Amino acid sequence: MSQSPEERIKRLALDGGASVVGIASVSQISQHVPPDHRPDDILGGARSVVVVGRRRYTSGSWLTAHTEVLHRDRTAVGARDSLALNIARFIEREYGYPSILYNSRMQDTGFNPALSLKVCAEMAGLGTRSLAGGIILNEQDGLLGFATTITTMELNADSPLAEPVCPHPACVRLWEARQTTPCMEACGAIEGRIENRRLKEVVFYRQLCATRCQTTMNTAYLRLLPEIVAEEDALKRRYLAIGQARMYAEDPPGRGVWGRCIECMRVCPVNRRAVKLAGGV
Repeated sequence: MSQSPEERIKRLALDGGASVVGIASVSQISQHVPPDHRPDDILGGARSVVVVGRRRYTSGSWLTAHTEVLHRDRTAVGARDSLALNIARFIEREYGYPSILYNSRMQDTGFNPALSLKVCAEMAGLGTRSLAGGIILNEQDGLLGFATTITTMELNADSPLAEPVCPHPACVRLWEARQTTPCMEACGAIEGRIENRRLKEVVFYRQLCATRCQTTMNTAYLRLLPEIVAEEDALKRRYLAIGQARMYAEDPPGRGVWGRCIECMRVCPVNRRAVKLAGGV
């Protein structure tokens, strides 16, 4: 019996190393995002979005005590983009529908990307938002990174998950006892409220998080450059230029300007369980 296009696309993704793969309809995504931030704003006539997800780190990455290794070891970044590009080429070759790779790093629009991968992943049934800054969590794989293939081909869409992954029962118990959660205790950028074992309110102070964990792009260093040059204190200037971890090492300028924080996920029970399932301790 011949496979459907959806089955062939998902098999291609899984055989290529995807942890998860799902399909969302453009019409459904568009119900949750504003104009100019929809899939058909990127590719005219788009009907479907294929979302591929991979675990962003190996279990060993979470267990290392070397912080720079952890924060540079984003093992899924390039691989998931390649998967989405392969799917786009596959759809065009096999079915003749224009398709395009999209990931959130493909434009310089600050913190408001052209298309939310979070919404796409949720609509494709690959996870749900968490209290930790809205990060998408999957019960089996924990923290995932996503890339998408936007296509004009009409594909049968998957459904969003019926039950939210967050909050974890352990977080509910902690909230009932002390009105806090592990991620809130780990990060001052996170606030929220749990009622009836569900997230009732999620507050994420993005401007606080950005100064710690979202400084990996070249544009961040270019933004800091005038401040670095104007700094009169030599020690502080060195700190700004190469980062605290390398402050007393001889290294090229700019090598220290990358994220230093992922503590919300390090303490998250959902993510910790996924690490253990993959052989962590």
